[in-house]
Amino acid sequence: MYASQALIKQTLPLLLLLLSIYPSLSSAQSRNGELTGKLQDNASKEALSYATVAVYTAADTAMVTFRMSDEEGIFKVPGLPVSQDLRVIVTMMGYGVYRQEFRLTPQKPELDLGVVGMEQTSRQLKEVVILAETPPVLVRNDTLEFNAASFKTLPTSLVEDLLKKLPGVSVDAAGNITVNGRAVQKILVDGKEFFGSDPKIATRNLPADVIEKVQVMDDQDALRRDPDMPKMDIPQVINLTFKKGIKKGMFGKLYAGGGTDERYEGGGILNFFRDTTQLSVLGYSNNLNRPGFGLEDISRIGGFDRSGFNSMMVRRDGGFALNGISFGATGEGIQQSSGGGANFNTVTRSGLKLNLQYFFGGINADVNQLVNSEQFLQTDTLNTRRDRNQHRSNLSHRLGGKVEWKPDTLTDLSISPSVTLSNGSSSQLAYINTLRNVSELLNESTNEELVDEQSLGFSNTLSFQRLFRKKGRRFSLFSTLDNSSAGHDQYNEAENIFYQPTRTVTFLDQLRDTDNDAFNMYNTLYFTEPVSKDLSAFARLNVQYFRDDNVLRTYMANVETGLYDVPVAGLSNGLDRRGWRNLLTTGVNWKIKEVRISPGIQFTSLAIRNGFQKSPDINQSYFYVFPSLRIEWKQFEFNYNADMREPNATDLQPVLDNTNPLFIRYGNPRLRPAVSNNAGLSFRKYDTGKSVNYDASVFGSYSNNDITQARTVDENGVQEIRPVNTDGNWRLSGRGRVMKDYKCNDKNQFSVGADLFFSYTRSLILLNSIRSYGRFWSLNPELEARLNLDDKLELNQEFSLSYQRSAYESNTFDNLRFHTRTSRSEIVVRLPEKVVWEATFDYWYNSNAVPGLQKSFGRLSAGVTYLFLKNDRAQLKLSVYDLLNQNISAYRVMRENLIEDYQVEALNRYYMLTFTYNIRNFGGKVGGRETLFRF
Repeated sequence: MYASQALIKQTLPLLLLLLSIYPSLSSAQSRNGELTGKLQDNASKEALSYATVAVYTAADTAMVTFRMSDEEGIFKVPGLPVSQDLRVIVTMMGYGVYRQEFRLTPQKPELDLGVVGMEQTSRQLKEVVILAETPPVLVRNDTLEFNAASFKTLPTSLVEDLLKKLPGVSVDAAGNITVNGRAVQKILVDGKEFFGSDPKIATRNLPADVIEKVQVMDDQDALRRDPDMPKMDIPQVINLTFKKGIKKGMFGKLYAGGGTDERYEGGGILNFFRDTTQLSVLGYSNNLNRPGFGLEDISRIGGFDRSGFNSMMVRRDGGFALNGISFGATGEGIQQSSGGGANFNTVTRSGLKLNLQYFFGGINADVNQLVNSEQFLQTDTLNTRRDRNQHRSNLSHRLGGKVEWKPDTLTDLSISPSVTLSNGSSSQLAYINTLRNVSELLNESTNEELVDEQSLGFSNTLSFQRLFRKKGRRFSLFSTLDNSSAGHDQYNEAENIFYQPTRTVTFLDQLRDTDNDAFNMYNTLYFTEPVSKDLSAFARLNVQYFRDDNVLRTYMANVETGLYDVPVAGLSNGLDRRGWRNLLTTGVNWKIKEVRISPGIQFTSLAIRNGFQKSPDINQSYFYVFPSLRIEWKQFEFNYNADMREPNATDLQPVLDNTNPLFIRYGNPRLRPAVSNNAGLSFRKYDTGKSVNYDASVFGSYSNNDITQARTVDENGVQEIRPVNTDGNWRLSGRGRVMKDYKCNDKNQFSVGADLFFSYTRSLILLNSIRSYGRFWSLNPELEARLNLDDKLELNQEFSLSYQRSAYESNTFDNLRFHTRTSRSEIVVRLPEKVVWEATFDYWYNSNAVPGLQKSFGRLSAGVTYLFLKNDRAQLKLSVYDLLNQNISAYRVMRENLIEDYQVEALNRYYMLTFTYNIRNFGGKVGGRETLFRF
């Protein structure tokens, strides 16, 4: 109750401000005048759609606003000033310019021009349009062209800031661009790629004031790959033309800061380019639980996008790892992160694209974690609490590259090899105890653990695609190869006390030495052949070979020497697993008016040999025939398919894992592959007239031979699990999102959105002699509002709830439910000039935390930045993190018949002074945060 009132008090002022400012903007706009009319060809009397209707002030030809005519030639230009001389200019390719001056009054704020006839002409537009009246938008055949000078931006604005002001163009917080609801996947500069095909490289690095035109067109390469692609799915390409060429230069930034409690940060990222050659270098180090650079900097300025991602891990709080290299904040606890590297890209005269990169990243972390597991049985409740203190370190190196070759317009070839080396170690002390019904102590354990691990891996990706002169015929080959070896040494020394029926003490002192060698080769061949205009046939062959050699040796300590050289036969074994997986899918793509139907049949064969050192080999051979179906109609898409996945090696290996004597794991070499049937329905649409983007989807799956962990709990609270195959497990989930952007004028913008995610899962629970299906519900609504007033004031508000509930067929288990809620409030003020104020408040609340764990926490952080030197290249920022000094990291998980609460000690209050120098200041607006998720 009190926490709810506190949350309302914390977010209500910002919400009231958002609600009070926007109506005032809308009402101010409604008091302005309006110009209407209809455009048609004078000769044919046909309506002229997508013509530009721009209104300028008559005195100085400053543009007031503009609109485009609709499909019926009708235009409506609202928001015009009254009592002022104005001029309307109507332009369209192939037609003469229509020009008329007018004046609106408070008594007559609306003017209807009626039917405006346009004369066809062979003269070029530039011959009849005054330079100051250059139309803001032109439609040239299939190309939409914006005149950049018609859209005012700040002197330090980026291309991204310019794009946000263009009608029909939307740029979300992650920098993803859409034009009239269609995604932009490539940006060209003067017709050439700029640092690769990723749009954000150009939009977040190039200044807006050097752009002359912004041209938007369909991606012709995508259309060649799929000529029948629905219009809403065709990717968009943006071409930027410069007032003056930027063919060589350098940009980047350097920063360094120090703070209280020995907190520090420092780093630099520089990008040198000359025409189509680029060199990026970077380095960083901090102990602030965050990456040294944002994902945008690393992947784009740092050059990762040029060679692509073999793997990516992103945390919602901003931490991330690319291609197996952590760039900070990828784990729990208090972390120190360091890393660096270089990336080289060039395009040869023959068009060959070359990339070479080296990066390394390391983390040292101290983790103080408290975990409470509350398990509900028929007559008892078991509470297991684990308090662990861990120090861990990891350092990874990666050398990789990419070669892309396009010998002609119909052929593409790329090769991406890489080598990764990783070393890590950790030391941990954990105290665990289990209580029955809160007060009766069943067991306790003190477990000291040391781990040393290392791995070496090589991977290569080959991609080949060939289009043919015959429209719709296509062949492609995609191949991946991975070869890795890893070693894992884990030392455990534990003292365990059991209190039922009498007090018993046991000791554990052992080494588990695990060596793993894995090889995986995966090839996909795809061919499609047009049969007729509306029908084509396709065939796809997937061939995979895999090998997994996993050897586990367990040793006890030698009492005389202290060395771990006494083998434990019962805890040692080896698994030599080899197999082939082949999939042949055949089907047709059939177009019936607006409907595309793609039925298919998938033939799947799986042959595996599981060889064990100390038990008989197990050979598995399976053959399946699965149907598939895909239906597309307008904005709707339906998919059905079936797949098969075999158990992993650790579940198969017939050796128990006793490193935690209170929680023992067994393997099961008799496991069969799981087979699941999957179906999904999705809908998405962008309403260009109302600037609303919304989508919805629902997904369901039903599985047989699913892998379920069968558990037993003895009278001492010791748990044992063993994987088994079970049937009848299924899951249903769905999501719906809506986002609306209001562009009140070129300076003020407001966005509001909502997101709803739900899931329902039915899964079998096996506990002791009880067999019961559990049903789990989850409902997660989220709201978001963003306001930007002329880049002087930014307000962002996010709020989310999470409701979770479980119910069981057996009366043995109690039904469970709980909810959590989070919010984030942000404010950025850029006043007075050269000064930026910003503050963020995060709040988290748990409805029923167990005793000893926090029920809620809030984190308030703030900062002020002073900008100086030419073009604000230098910045000095004073910031405070967690001003309230109550920060923790907490979350809750529900599964089977238990609820687990996790609480980790996090970074607390510190003050920091940071100096940043931007080279060529392409950094954009100061203040705010980089986010990867709109929700």
